[in-house]
Amino acid sequence: MLLQATPPPLPPTIPFDPNQLLPLVGMLGGMLIAGVFLWRFFTSEMAAAIAERIRAGIHRKRRWKGFGGEWTDMPTDAALDAEHVAELEHKVIEMQGQIAEMAERLDFAERLLAQKRERSLPGA
Repeated sequence: MLLQATPPPLPPTIPFDPNQLLPLVGMLGGMLIAGVFLWRFFTSEMAAAIAERIRAGIHRKRRWKGFGGEWTDMPTDAALDAEHVAELEHKVIEMQGQIAEMAERLDFAERLLAQKRERSLPGA
């Protein structure tokens, strides 16, 4: 004998509430903006400098300086420091060249302005 019963009722659906849409969009937008800021920070020179300092700090030895209670940090790998110093010296030389070029351009612009001013004076 087969018993046939009515199927159980479906659970009620959750109604769409437009008031919940604005906080959702705001949260997604905030997460997107935070992600962009974090990505820009982690690809910046400052993050690279912080990472380099942390990496250098891992390989440093702390030496007792004296009875004043000070400790000094001594780098263990001087070859990396010499390479880094050479790279920085190269950058400084490049910047000095750029500054000299900008100074020449500024002098030229000042001379041009002085010539214009002399021509516009009434006694010239």
